[in-house]
Amino acid sequence: MTHVLPPFGSVAGEAARGLLVVLAFWAIVIAAEVWHRRAHPPIEWTRKLVHVSGGLLACAFPWLFASPGTLLLVAAVAGAPVFVARARGGLNSVFGVERHSFGDVYFPIAIFALYTIGRSMRVFYVVALLTMVVSDALAAVLGRAYGKHRYRVTHEQRSLEGSAVFLFTTFLLVHLPLLLFTGLERVTCVLVATQIALLVASFEAIGTNGSDNLFVPLGAYYLLMKLTARPPEAIAVQLAVQLAILLLTLLVARRTRFFSFSGAIAAHLMLYAAFSLGGPPWIVAPALALSAAIVLEQRRVARMRHAASADHDVAVIFYVSVVAVLLIFADNTFATMVRGAARIGGGHPFLAPYVGSLAAAIAIVAYLGLEASPRVRHRPAAWRALASGVIGFGVVAPLGLWAPRSGDVGIEYASSALLCAASLLLFLALRSRFPRPPGTGWSLRYLALAVLAATLATLPIHFRWIGAADWTLR
Repeated sequence: MTHVLPPFGSVAGEAARGLLVVLAFWAIVIAAEVWHRRAHPPIEWTRKLVHVSGGLLACAFPWLFASPGTLLLVAAVAGAPVFVARARGGLNSVFGVERHSFGDVYFPIAIFALYTIGRSMRVFYVVALLTMVVSDALAAVLGRAYGKHRYRVTHEQRSLEGSAVFLFTTFLLVHLPLLLFTGLERVTCVLVATQIALLVASFEAIGTNGSDNLFVPLGAYYLLMKLTARPPEAIAVQLAVQLAILLLTLLVARRTRFFSFSGAIAAHLMLYAAFSLGGPPWIVAPALALSAAIVLEQRRVARMRHAASADHDVAVIFYVSVVAVLLIFADNTFATMVRGAARIGGGHPFLAPYVGSLAAAIAIVAYLGLEASPRVRHRPAAWRALASGVIGFGVVAPLGLWAPRSGDVGIEYASSALLCAASLLLFLALRSRFPRPPGTGWSLRYLALAVLAATLATLPIHFRWIGAADWTLR
């Protein structure tokens, strides 16, 4: 093909290859629609035909296109008729599923983002894409056909058998290319493949509304970049810690019935992110927050005299910890992109906001518990707010900040306390200004929004206190 088409990277070459990709994608969609109308197979099969064929076509993009701009134009031309059909209720071979999914939107976004950041690392690009293209398709088809052990992810149902297929397939898709096309040691290839398979299988297990189509390939690429640069001994330690955290959260879920299976998977990912990206001491604060949440829930259950229902699923974990996870990534990125990072905030300027965000979440959970308690609901709102603030900050912050000991202790405590108080006040203001019926999930949304807004508002103050005004990017 290279002798027939114009040179790679030229305007004519980009146009010719773009036209071929558009025609190939349309042929895939038309073939799926014809198959659907003539043979009437399950819609999941025709969807996966488009998903897998389109994904395999996308694997060739680094060899076809030299510019992300070309790919963006090709995606617009190829996708426009498909999205028009989606809006008009057509293409039942792709969109005729009962469940509500945006996977067909997330997947092209993931491909474009992956190409933009990873086209120069072609092996990693292909491996990351295949984890979504092949593993997801096999897990969906085999899980639907043979899945007997079901678990709930918000309003969706998954099977342990499908997740196991995803895990095993991803291991092979990562291990074999690394072994055959890179210079990594064999033991490193095995360890990297095992860890990535476990992590992205966890992402896939808790993804809802097709969001796994976005997070799985991008997460796989990120992990490939991070893990392949480490010695095998370090990867083995990370893998052992992740397995220990996973087993512990599953055991806690079984013993306490605090969260569902998907909630346990989400909690283990949050705890492992704290350990892996922040460092071992960073796991103290979320562990304390989780313990406090379990105790508060058990007291609520005992007060209401009914059995625990294990209804804390991935959505609950997400809303409670999303800001903390963002701050973990911010701190990890700061250490690699800012000159003299070790001199600012003890090298971890986001530690205090991170601990404060978790303390704030527990304070808000405690407030909701006090509000529902017959013994204290008659007390003024200011009293309940003060008591819940003391609970959240007192349980999470002292040990959560003491364990890492990264900077000025007084400043760290003051910043965390400020964020905790601001979050609680913003939460109460949101509920007062925009009341919603109880039991609709809005309290969790307000919790996440209040903690996020308070974090953004207090970060400049915190940075000024720790002397981080003159950052310089590397």
